[in-house]
Amino acid sequence: MSCSFPSADADPPIDPEADADLYSDEDYSSAVSTTTSLSSSILNYQYENGRRYHAYRQGEYVIPNDEREQDRLDLGHHIWTLALGGALYQSPISENPQRILDLGTGTGLWAIDMADQYPEAVVIGTDLSPIQPSWVPPNCVFEIDDFELPWNFTQPFDFIHARGIEGSVKDFRRLFRQAHRNLVTGGWFEVMEPTVDIFSDDDSVSKAPNLSEWRDRLIEASGKFGKQMGSAKNYKQWMIEAGFKDVTEEIHKVPFSPWAKDPRLKELGRYQQANMLEALDAYSLALFTRFLGWSVDQIQMLLVGVRTELLDRRLHIYSRYYLVYGRKE
Repeated sequence: MSCSFPSADADPPIDPEADADLYSDEDYSSAVSTTTSLSSSILNYQYENGRRYHAYRQGEYVIPNDEREQDRLDLGHHIWTLALGGALYQSPISENPQRILDLGTGTGLWAIDMADQYPEAVVIGTDLSPIQPSWVPPNCVFEIDDFELPWNFTQPFDFIHARGIEGSVKDFRRLFRQAHRNLVTGGWFEVMEPTVDIFSDDDSVSKAPNLSEWRDRLIEASGKFGKQMGSAKNYKQWMIEAGFKDVTEEIHKVPFSPWAKDPRLKELGRYQQANMLEALDAYSLALFTRFLGWSVDQIQMLLVGVRTELLDRRLHIYSRYYLVYGRKE
């Protein structure tokens, strides 16, 4: 069951703490022009600056897929669900969805949880990397695919879900249109995305110059890559333009460290701090070296300052997680 929280704009400021086979989906698998079976070519990973990157459609994604990143993605799944009060989604989907699609499934935890929650549904998770577990519910299927290519599904979905896809999308409008075309009438599309921007309800942002610099360089490098970060604030409008109705936007505040007085936000900040500390290398190395011409030493010098700021509980900084969902009429 989904649950709802008020948007950040409607929230009061965060108070800092005082001390600071049945389900094989053969039609999908037969789309050989866009889907590749697990093979040696899929596992021919690229290694760069001590990190491992995907092989299928090499270069289309700049975040690693190694064990370090997989652990971070698993932690991220916990953060997403904690931000939603334990819910996996917010869309008012039908009580008995038959087909569910998870775009950019990563380690597949969301798809697995949805398959457990809806055992009568076929849940498909797609990703560029085969990093999902082998032991999954019988109604959960993982495919190696690039959702930026034309979709070849022969059956529509009741629910299409994506989260954390900034940096992997060249054309969000096209992606949202493809999602709309591949839904049943009355089906829902939901996207959840953390903005790369940073916020505070006091003057903390001005005291975090390294974090601000890192954000600016992420936006610059991803723009040169052609897959712009910092676009989440536009999702609602793009979803409306794609033809979705009843489009709803929620904004959730997620502290960067456990500085908040509220117990739930404190816990959220504790996990988000660990997530951010691990994400720094993952998001910086390929983007900054390939598109900004930075050396690894230059990157690490900046990240030393960023880590110091993330660990400083006197800095009451948070991110905004945008959650946007809409219905196909």
